[in-house]
Amino acid sequence: MNVPMTFLGLWAWVVLGLFSLLGLVLQAVWLFKDPLATYQPALKPILERVCEQVGCQILPLQKAEAVVIDYASVDLLRSEHPLDEMVWDVPQWTLQINLRNSDAVPVATPWIELTLTDVQDKPVMRKVLNLAKWGAPAVMAPGEIIELELLLSLKQESANFMGYRLLTFYP
Repeated sequence: MNVPMTFLGLWAWVVLGLFSLLGLVLQAVWLFKDPLATYQPALKPILERVCEQVGCQILPLQKAEAVVIDYASVDLLRSEHPLDEMVWDVPQWTLQINLRNSDAVPVATPWIELTLTDVQDKPVMRKVLNLAKWGAPAVMAPGEIIELELLLSLKQESANFMGYRLLTFYP
């Protein structure tokens, strides 16, 4: 009688192992659904249907290293009419920036952190910019270049700066 119990015990462990492996595979698919949908486009419709059932979303990849700042400048905005400058309460600045997706797949458009620095390169002021609010698309196609010009006003009197740093990131 001990032989059938051992045989059943072995099958119980095999079934338990298979269910555990299936659970591990499903968890990996859940965790890596966005890269799977991006790098295996044939799987995207299946993943989207599954997400509809379980209440998730397929989002574009967030790869900050894929987005390159090709050009950037921060310049004081000067009016062509001297009287206009007297009307402004605070100096107006423009941030011109060109971002390029250097990857072979679409990526989410990142946010930008603008840090204004003093003569010793110490931060004077930081500003976080959601580029989608400034007209940038939510997703950057492979090789796409986004050119933006943003109007900034610095309301702090102590915001005298000599340089700046830019950082792309995802919140």
